[in-house]
Amino acid sequence: MDKTAIEHWSPVIGGQFWWSGVIFALIFVPLMIFVGSKLTSKQRDIVIYGMGIYQLGNKILSQVGYLLSDNYILASNLPLHLCGLSGILAGIVVFYRKQILFEFLYFFGLVGFIHSVLTPEFTGGTSSWKIFDYYVGHSMLIIIPVWLMKYYDFRLRPNSWWTSFVYLQLVVVIVMQINNIIGNGANYMYLAKAPIANNPLVLQDPYHIVGFEIFALLHFYILDLIARRIFK
Repeated sequence: MDKTAIEHWSPVIGGQFWWSGVIFALIFVPLMIFVGSKLTSKQRDIVIYGMGIYQLGNKILSQVGYLLSDNYILASNLPLHLCGLSGILAGIVVFYRKQILFEFLYFFGLVGFIHSVLTPEFTGGTSSWKIFDYYVGHSMLIIIPVWLMKYYDFRLRPNSWWTSFVYLQLVVVIVMQINNIIGNGANYMYLAKAPIANNPLVLQDPYHIVGFEIFALLHFYILDLIARRIFK
């Protein structure tokens, strides 16, 4: 468990692989939202519970798989990237529908979905399952909160964008310390080193964290405005 972190890889923006992922998300997300509108309330419950089981089950099975393979790498295999944490949160919210957790998921999840699809960065191999799960799992970060707003009457509270941003700082501090403790190139939430994906919003080291903070705040505020306009 003291092995060096796995190298990341990122597809060429605008390339065939990149377009395949973007098109999948553009079809899958609206399709799942549309399907929800055609289901009965009981059927809708079954589907959203299924999404929650997928998110939590996949994270648990992944960890078990790494352990059983005797190839667990603390610097890479913990689900401590923002999208990994959001994926766990998405599963929890389905079964434990607390307002503050829903708000965290909405802001953290949507930001993670947008940038993970537009500027993807992969770890842990290039198998068909890994790629499939990357796009399905990230798509659920927007599908689940939208379902909760559209079909279960969840709404954002006033200033929830700011509250979520403040709590994000606590997460940042904790994950930063975990990176330091693990060492060996641990770079969860890209706090030790900027991501390699060609994202115009990412500043170069060591200023990328400042950029993360500024753009996260702007994203949260804009996403708050969008939710209030669509889900009144």
